[in-house]
Amino acid sequence: MKLDVSRRVLSTLFAALACFAGFASAQSEQGRIAGSVIDTAGGIIPGATVTITIEATGEARTTTTKADGSFLVVALKPTKYSVSAKAANFETATKKNIELQVGQQIDVELKLQAEGVTAQVDVVSGEDAVVNTSSASLSANVNPREVEGLPINGRQLSQLYLQAPGGVNSGTGTFADIRFSGRANQQNVVRYDGVEGTAIIDASPGNLNGEVPSPFRLQSSLENVQEFRVDSSNFPAEFGTGTGGQISVVTKSGGNKFHGSVFEYIRRDALDARNFFENSTPGLEKSKLQLDQYGGSIGGPIIKDKLFFFGSYERYRGRFGLNFVEAAPSLSLAQPGALIPGTSTPVNPAIQPYIQAFRSANAVLIPGASAANGFDILQLQDLQRVDEKAYAARFDYHINARNKVYFRFFRDEGKDISPEGISGRVVTIEAVPQNGVAGYQSILKGDGTLINEFKVGYNGARTRINGSAPTVSGLAFSAITLNISGSVANTGIAGQGTSSGISIPGGLVRANSATNGRGQPYTPYSLGFIDSLNWIKGDHNFKFGGQVRLIRMYTDRLGGTTYTFSNLAAFLANTPTSVQYLGDVSAPSPFNNGFTGQRLAKQEYYIGYGQDEWKLRPGLTLSYGLRYEYYAPLREENNAQVLFNIENGTIRPSSEAAFKSSKTNFGPRVALTWSPDQAGTGFFSGGNTVIRGGFGIYYGPGQTEDQIQPIESDRYERLSASLPREHSGHHRQLQ
Repeated sequence: MKLDVSRRVLSTLFAALACFAGFASAQSEQGRIAGSVIDTAGGIIPGATVTITIEATGEARTTTTKADGSFLVVALKPTKYSVSAKAANFETATKKNIELQVGQQIDVELKLQAEGVTAQVDVVSGEDAVVNTSSASLSANVNPREVEGLPINGRQLSQLYLQAPGGVNSGTGTFADIRFSGRANQQNVVRYDGVEGTAIIDASPGNLNGEVPSPFRLQSSLENVQEFRVDSSNFPAEFGTGTGGQISVVTKSGGNKFHGSVFEYIRRDALDARNFFENSTPGLEKSKLQLDQYGGSIGGPIIKDKLFFFGSYERYRGRFGLNFVEAAPSLSLAQPGALIPGTSTPVNPAIQPYIQAFRSANAVLIPGASAANGFDILQLQDLQRVDEKAYAARFDYHINARNKVYFRFFRDEGKDISPEGISGRVVTIEAVPQNGVAGYQSILKGDGTLINEFKVGYNGARTRINGSAPTVSGLAFSAITLNISGSVANTGIAGQGTSSGISIPGGLVRANSATNGRGQPYTPYSLGFIDSLNWIKGDHNFKFGGQVRLIRMYTDRLGGTTYTFSNLAAFLANTPTSVQYLGDVSAPSPFNNGFTGQRLAKQEYYIGYGQDEWKLRPGLTLSYGLRYEYYAPLREENNAQVLFNIENGTIRPSSEAAFKSSKTNFGPRVALTWSPDQAGTGFFSGGNTVIRGGFGIYYGPGQTEDQIQPIESDRYERLSASLPREHSGHHRQLQ
């Protein structure tokens, strides 16, 4: 009989998966409350009415206990609840202040007194530790108290990731620096209320072009975050589109009472000691430091018990003093008749006008610091300017007891102006991440055993990064870069080390791992159509769902010319090791009949899953499921791309697919969770210990920064070991 039940369960699961293959997960940010109703003697009470109420809004869900006295209510938003139970001939029992967190199951036992005895009301501490005995996933919840109270420099959400098992900070704690269980950070997945929140070109929010992290902090302001959960390993079929950490963020919403906050954090250079290197050069002032981070939020009712709102605003303003110590060719080499150091060869006159460009007019010479003939060591103090402001709004409307809708949108606007080195070059960064969702949840059966939720999600990540450089002696440097390889011995600053890097004049910025350019404008966005169905049947908790995600990216790469010299002598002789010229992607295409304008990259994700959590007996849960993911090859809307055939060295027709994408990405998941002796009281009993194990196959879409290269290669490029004679006015020749 048990074998027949199992066969029916598996048949139902995979049949439903086939029906929902066009959709994907939407309930990963929700939780559930389970438990049992008993009398004072420990006897089970079947048919008892259990009511679960959101304390902030009064919204209630009702179910009845099964024959064994147990109950389960799913698809609950993370917040504080009251749970009450009543039955014939018994008084009502209530437990209040039960804090349900993201993706969590809380088990509640309600004990009913005989009728005529005083009703029981227990207040549960919101700080009590809860051991999840039903999930095999390795995960961690960061609750509202921790989000609000933990000290975080800059209030960036990603710094709280490290509370998850397997989390490692490989840098400064930004989104791009956190890895889980040894996996690449490009495999992390961030979701806000179930909607992806990546930079699209890269998995990390705030990343500019798959290469450059930004200084911005408020891609999702902490003032807008209620709590979040990180699943770092062994997660079920509802999670995917990446093999790294699965970060589920839940945003704040309003309730029946008005609540708000106002805050400001400040830092000032008056509270800091001088930078050590500022003491080495006479006349240098203490570096500036001025940081202001302030804002507030408010939420409450518009119509009591029906319509609620929440809004927040946060501003981040930083002025950070920077100290640069670098080497630059001596100005004496620009004098008529100057010789290349160590030789009797005159400096090439065509090079001499460029020598001044290696140092800003504000750079200060460090006397006697250089141990290399022909180089000076200079120091420059400059100011980085960061301005960022984030807005958020959310509205929740309860149509009736079984239907509700909500809308949430937030936007961040950031601009950073940052000096780079003693040459006076500056990089300007602008980023406007946006994320929104409109959702509709419907309880299809009055007992709460069948619930559907549909969402439409939007995620945008417009970024601009541009370089600029001073004009020196009438020569424009914003479209070129001069690079002298090597370093220079530095003896002038104690503790500085044995060498200093060589100044790099020019306005080109990093474009990818192989090239530089004047700028990289991206305007990517995604639209997700998400549906999920949660069905409780006996001891089974089924989930089916899917997603269709449309990805669109407008892009243009602005090129320039990079001159590379092997050493100072080669520079002074005007004999470069290489000269790399890159045109603009929007310029007339040399490969596609002169096509012009920015490119539009397109891609689609088709995802479906089905899973079941089967409670075999108290304390023992089997989870199994199947996930399917298909990632359409990234392509350019007008086939304006370059496809190189590595087998025969020819150019393939641009109408062909740039990549092959697997259509067999079926990922099974199986896991078992065992909490021994649930009724006991020892260290290993009573739900205090959980043993988890599982198996899964996981897939991801790959790095978009790599996949977009055929589109961004549709431009003129030249790499030579000699100076080009002319490049359409993009730069002045070094001749």
